[in-house]
Amino acid sequence: MNLRKWEYFLKAAELGNLSRVAEKLDISQPALSRQIAALEQEVGASLFHRTGRGLTLTPAGEVFRSRAEGILEEIARVPEEVVHAANTPSGRLAFGAPPFMGRMLTGKLVADFLENYPHVRLRVRGAHSLQLREAIFFRDIDVGILAAPLTEPDLLIEPLLEEQLYLVGPVGCGLRSDRPISLDGVADRKLILTPRPDGLRTLIEAEFARIGRRVKVAVETEYAPMDDLIRRNVGYAIMPFCGMVDSPLTQFEWAPIDGLKVTWVIALLGASERTLAARCLVDMIKTLTFANLQSGRWKGDYLGHQPA
Repeated sequence: MNLRKWEYFLKAAELGNLSRVAEKLDISQPALSRQIAALEQEVGASLFHRTGRGLTLTPAGEVFRSRAEGILEEIARVPEEVVHAANTPSGRLAFGAPPFMGRMLTGKLVADFLENYPHVRLRVRGAHSLQLREAIFFRDIDVGILAAPLTEPDLLIEPLLEEQLYLVGPVGCGLRSDRPISLDGVADRKLILTPRPDGLRTLIEAEFARIGRRVKVAVETEYAPMDDLIRRNVGYAIMPFCGMVDSPLTQFEWAPIDGLKVTWVIALLGASERTLAARCLVDMIKTLTFANLQSGRWKGDYLGHQPA
């Protein structure tokens, strides 16, 4: 049906006089009469009683007016709803970050994101850089926070921050938080490390190679709890500052490693289209990271553009 005929009908039902409707809508009265007659033929019923005093609605006309008004109101809202949908993050989004960022970043990030964007179905994964990198390539996650260096050209990388790395050992091992330990001092100890080619592991081995030393690996692990392994004297862990905040690792002794820092980056698959939800999540990661650094809760150097 031609919706223009519906508009003519509704105006005629409102004014009850074809000549007034024709004048109001700037259409000739014969043309208006033909449009309404054609509408009555389409619906298969008379919509008006025609009298010398004007038009009144038939019972069929009353029903048609009620339905037509509702439908035209719905149609009028369509452009607004389309614009709203285009500017409202929605759909599914998967995000991954190292597990030791949970207390520093991930918990608040998830809570704030869901509060601000309730139409997004968010899935969160905690894993080390190697696993998150593979998850991005397999499209299991859309956005990940990974340790540099990353050499894959298919990844879209945005630098986030650089932070200090710490050596964590059992009580009585002699480490002090106010006294840095040299790389040589770290190289003398057996370490608990993630498997190759994890970004943090790659960084550590490269720095050891630079000073002519090799890593002494006590055990490679992705899942075992570091605090339990340290308590059992399996070895020493190397952790970033964010992994020490509100962590059970602070019950042990720990010291900053002189000259050893890790760079965290936001990574996405370069070939995939970045959804509005993904863009909003990346912006929120930057905003919360910057706020944590500004407040002093997270110690490090922000590497991205300062959030607005």
